[in-house]
Amino acid sequence: MIDMIRFSGHALRRAEERGIDPEQVELVIREPAEVIHVKFGRKAAFRKFGEKYVVVIYEERNNEIVVVTTLKVDKERLIRYGFGGV
Repeated sequence: MIDMIRFSGHALRRAEERGIDPEQVELVIREPAEVIHVKFGRKAAFRKFGEKYVVVIYEERNNEIVVVTTLKVDKERLIRYGFGGV
C-alpha cells in the first residue's frame, strides 16, 4: 500500500521541462501498465497518455514512493528501456 508519493527536486524539474503533469505521474505509479526493476534497486513504470508514454523512475522506501525522474517517450524508446508490455 502506498501511503505517500514524494517528488525529488530533479523529478519536479524534469516533469515541468517535459510537460508531464504530477497527476499523470501519480496515475503511472498507482495504475501502471507495467513495472520493471532498473538500476540501483529502483523501479520504472509506464502508462500511455495520448500518443506518448510517461515513464516514472522511482524508489520504494517503507510506505513511501520517491519519484527520481520522469520521461515522455515513444513506443520504440519504451521497448529499448526494457518494457515488454507495450
